[in-house]
Amino acid sequence: MCVTEFFIVFVIYSSDKEEPDAEAVSSMLGFQSYWDATYADELANFREHGHAGEIWFGPDVMENVASWTKNLCLEISQHNLPNHVDSTNCVPVGQPDKDLSGWSVLDVGTGNGLLLQELSKQGFSDLTGTDYSEGAIDLARNLAHREGLPNIKFLVDDVLETKVDRKFQLVVDKGTLDAIGLHPDGPIKRIMYWDSISGLVASGGLLVITSCNSTKDELIQEVEVFNQRRSGPSDSAVDTILQYVDHIRTYPTFMFGGSVGSRVATVAFQRK
Repeated sequence: MCVTEFFIVFVIYSSDKEEPDAEAVSSMLGFQSYWDATYADELANFREHGHAGEIWFGPDVMENVASWTKNLCLEISQHNLPNHVDSTNCVPVGQPDKDLSGWSVLDVGTGNGLLLQELSKQGFSDLTGTDYSEGAIDLARNLAHREGLPNIKFLVDDVLETKVDRKFQLVVDKGTLDAIGLHPDGPIKRIMYWDSISGLVASGGLLVITSCNSTKDELIQEVEVFNQRRSGPSDSAVDTILQYVDHIRTYPTFMFGGSVGSRVATVAFQRK
């Protein structure tokens, strides 16, 4: 389920009460207190019924992200990248077809950790998930334990003020930037996000972001602004910290106002 789709569901099921302000609803999803309450409910539901909880963006998108990311990592291992990408900084990961266990993976805002489980099925084994909600981490640990995946590590950590002192060859974000942008101070927090997350990606590593609130072009533009800001004065040469690599092209598209778009965007950037 997309974050914006959740707004629609929320309004429909609350129709017998005073209609909430759309801006207020969007702001709720930007606060930790909202997610703490959500995951407290999901954890209770898991303990009572064994339910894994919500899969944000749906299982099809999650599986698509995991398989596409695996293939992209294999291409990087073999230095088979698009012409616009410099392969000299690619992460050295041994024999690409043998195993992906050499790739260290971080999922920021992991929630119930199901994306990491899906990546584990694709062959990744050095897996870490972080979330600022203790309830989310408790749920993720329980679900991983149930599936026999003790190799997945989970930590309580806020990506905007991260205490993680390790760099990862693959960092994934499925919906976390969306939620951060829904905070009343979203524009400022998004700046903090790019500063923080860029420091978690190893040189030559990948950052893969899945969003339903930003298009591919908007994410690329935001990264370009980040690169420019980190480079200093506008008259100086831009130091490319994150470079666009590729995006998923298989999501269903629609046409509106003469433009073609998709409800979900997954974009990969390489850390220089």
